[in-house]
Amino acid sequence: MKVLIFSASTGGGHKRAATALKEYIESDSPKNIVKIVDGLEVAGKLYNNFICGGYTVLAKKMPKFYGNIYRNSDRESALNNLCNSVNKFKGKHLIAAIETFKPDVIVSCHAFVSTMLGDLKKKRKIKTPVISLITDFEVHYTYIADGIDHYIVSSQKMVDDFQTRYNISPRKVHAFGIPVFQKFYDTPDKAQLKNKLRLKPDGKTVLFMAGSFGVNEVLSVYKDISGSAKGCQFVVITGNNPSLYNKFRTKINKNTKLLMYVDNVEDYMHCSDLIITKPGGLTVSESLACSLPMAIYSAYPGQEAYNAKFLKEIGVAIILDKSCGEKVNALLNDNHKLRIMSENCKKNYHGNASKQICELAYSLSGENK
Repeated sequence: MKVLIFSASTGGGHKRAATALKEYIESDSPKNIVKIVDGLEVAGKLYNNFICGGYTVLAKKMPKFYGNIYRNSDRESALNNLCNSVNKFKGKHLIAAIETFKPDVIVSCHAFVSTMLGDLKKKRKIKTPVISLITDFEVHYTYIADGIDHYIVSSQKMVDDFQTRYNISPRKVHAFGIPVFQKFYDTPDKAQLKNKLRLKPDGKTVLFMAGSFGVNEVLSVYKDISGSAKGCQFVVITGNNPSLYNKFRTKINKNTKLLMYVDNVEDYMHCSDLIITKPGGLTVSESLACSLPMAIYSAYPGQEAYNAKFLKEIGVAIILDKSCGEKVNALLNDNHKLRIMSENCKKNYHGNASKQICELAYSLSGENK
């Protein structure tokens, strides 16, 4: 089976989901071939720079304005009509990649690419089955396209929303979740893992995913929480942000392990009791796979705010505010609540998303392993 996955560079989540899905499908059968293509980049360099750069600037520099755009685009409007027209016009640029690779199934990990592919299917310029993978926890109007064969979502609520809001049959919408790498499903011995990572065996461990925060903001949050949560050890991961790492070096206390980019974040998740993070779809899905309770700070208006609201509603996360240190300390001292949050992670996790998407792809392609 040949699968073509269209990703995008608007945040790291789309690419990470695409790579996790590719890893699983290729490991499932030696006959499977998977290719990842950046759909926005193929659509045009200027277009890609405008979309990706615009997202970064608006979300980080003008979050309230971005939130207004996100909410206003979640319905039929002049803004959406313009956006759809541009995307449909750009869709023709995807045809060459499709015809060259000749996939049995196409997976789209971005709303704008889904619009392009849906229009191509509707106009019969491509015949390949198309799966649209939604990498957040809320349905948004921009994902809806007539030619899409199947949608992958993260909850039954999203399945219901597709039917009630957009009159799309539940047979086309599957609550499989968001693909994560298989290593997040492991259940290693926590004590042995702490020893391997050179972490203290006793007390609570708090994982701080710092790279997605603003520099000044994240230092303030860390200082407040680490100063309030006594008897805990912290792991702070700054990602590919040397400036942030260097700033942290002068601020951390003796109970903190500071790291830059790591390729074994799952190990730190498996041995932690709580993660402090922004509610990006992939980090959240990885935390759910690890049954790791979450404390959400500074969600951008838009999809992150919707994600945070959903996570709080299903009992897997708390939302932090200016008194974040006090709130985190109270949670860490409440073993019963932490246990319930961890159990809720298991209840609301839909199993191996990559496996279920792979099985759907087999059925659409008519291929076997």
